[in-house]
Amino acid sequence: MTKSFSNVFLEPGDKILVVHRRLFESDKSRFFVGEVVGFNEANGLLKTTGHSFGETSLRHEWVRKKNVRTKIISLTSGTYIVYQLPPICNLDTVGMKFDKEMNLWLVDGDHFAMDLSESAHSRS
Repeated sequence: MTKSFSNVFLEPGDKILVVHRRLFESDKSRFFVGEVVGFNEANGLLKTTGHSFGETSLRHEWVRKKNVRTKIISLTSGTYIVYQLPPICNLDTVGMKFDKEMNLWLVDGDHFAMDLSESAHSRS
């Protein structure tokens, strides 16, 4: 019997942004951008391959870590927020930057931009 993908939540090849939910005010934001390798709806496990992003302490810039990482994420844990990115988002060039109002954006340089600010108001 062939499995139908018409009702599958996430499919291999889907592009995602994973935000680690901050549990305490002092927690630092953490981001992961990647591609779905596999998804198990029965237990809510997501396997994804991509890049983590970390904030530099001196310059307060977001840096894409060089090494490709594969993560197994439990979507039922409540500690992750997962955004499905559009197919046009280029994962090879995706990065993070601040605009002039100091709002953080996920951008790929050409086709895609997503506001990652934690509030609806700018910080200026």
